[in-house]
Amino acid sequence: MLASPCQWTEGGKPAEGDETAFHWCALVPFCIHPLRVATIEALLWVGTPLSATDLKKLFDEEGKTVGLISYHVNELAKMGVLKEVRNRQVRGVTETFYKIAFNG
Repeated sequence: MLASPCQWTEGGKPAEGDETAFHWCALVPFCIHPLRVATIEALLWVGTPLSATDLKKLFDEEGKTVGLISYHVNELAKMGVLKEVRNRQVRGVTETFYKIAFNG
């Protein structure tokens, strides 16, 4: 049986005598990428479908390339969090627009 977070000591170690416990709180940061959270928040805030290019303009931070954003958007779509709503051709590339799948 898994321990509740209350059974954990500081530093993510299981409480003494409970070696089978699993620290869910330690796993979450590795499963949820900040860029994915930012993407979901942006789509909820704007309220209209956006592409990775649109998200890049909103984020406007160094290191967040369209390719990196596209990767995380695609992963969110695979998980069923985002839904593809339309495509358009832009200079020989297909730009895909997504919306939140669970928001109507």
